[in-house]
Amino acid sequence: MDWRYSRKTTFRYMLTERTTLRDVEELYCFEDGGEIEENDLSAIKAAGSLPYVYPPKIGNDYLRVYSVHEQKGETLEVLHGTFIASTPSSELNRGVTRGSLKMYSLLQIVQDIGITKPLSIPKNTVAISFASSLLAGIGTEQTGRLAVMADASSAKLKSTWTYDAGTSYLEIVNDLASFAGFAPVGIDAFGVIRLFAYTDPTLRAPSVVLRDDEGGCSFAPAVTHELDYFSVPNIVVVILSNDEEGTVATARNDDALSVYSTVSRGREIVHTETVSDIEGQAALDAYAARRLAELSSSVESVEVTHRWMPYATGEGALLSYSEAGFEMGGTIVEKRYVLTPSMPTTMRLRRFIRR
Repeated sequence: MDWRYSRKTTFRYMLTERTTLRDVEELYCFEDGGEIEENDLSAIKAAGSLPYVYPPKIGNDYLRVYSVHEQKGETLEVLHGTFIASTPSSELNRGVTRGSLKMYSLLQIVQDIGITKPLSIPKNTVAISFASSLLAGIGTEQTGRLAVMADASSAKLKSTWTYDAGTSYLEIVNDLASFAGFAPVGIDAFGVIRLFAYTDPTLRAPSVVLRDDEGGCSFAPAVTHELDYFSVPNIVVVILSNDEEGTVATARNDDALSVYSTVSRGREIVHTETVSDIEGQAALDAYAARRLAELSSSVESVEVTHRWMPYATGEGALLSYSEAGFEMGGTIVEKRYVLTPSMPTTMRLRRFIRR
């Protein structure tokens, strides 16, 4: 299917059995005009809303949203997500009940559940194996367990980690994923939780190219561009918390050639951190220098609206806007689309600028 051109689009809404993740019944109570947001910067990654006429009977099961695209005799069905649902309010008008159903990815379950007593994860525990078992242990055979897929990893904790009662499972899993060099926990359209090693999408060819020349994937002419480095620090102070002598390391950016430096900006912007698992002044100095380098960046982003296309957040994209004299490549961090036949979609593309 050529996604550059128009097609006929309709939608299907399926009741999905919680215990098996199988579609069991099509629901006909929803109207066009719903919205879905896929957002890599959100803890639960995806959410949305659907207008309905007569309340859907979903109970504790899940809801799946499909779009069906037809173009020149070709038909393609796309699954957009598996969601838990809520109908917090409705409008009663004689015999008709209307409202808006709220949808949340299954990561909402992981975010809502917390440990009921302090948790200690021993030194030398394989981080991703522990995270996978923690996720797989949510729920029961009767209520349904979460499906989990994880890349292989042998990274082991270098010290014992402890968490207080009430800490969210999602926080713990994301901590373990970060330690192992993995991306934050994700979820696919089928409702399977994914733990995968992080790879920089900008090092690969872009999955999406939007161009305003003939034959390109067209987009709306109004594009929002943001670049703000007002709060980027030029000094990092690191304090060793478990040291009675109060060991401190400071890293400074006094380079006149750097736009972030104390010299270029005429002021100091200090970022302070406290750590406990670093030994020795030299190691602390090296950590402070590394953190200054990591923080010496600003975020550049654009938002552009176009016809819906089958790409995912976390992939790379390129916007080439010749009429405006602008081009930018980066990572897709957000994708918002409206469930109407034209499926207008807003992409947020982001990259880090280091100077």
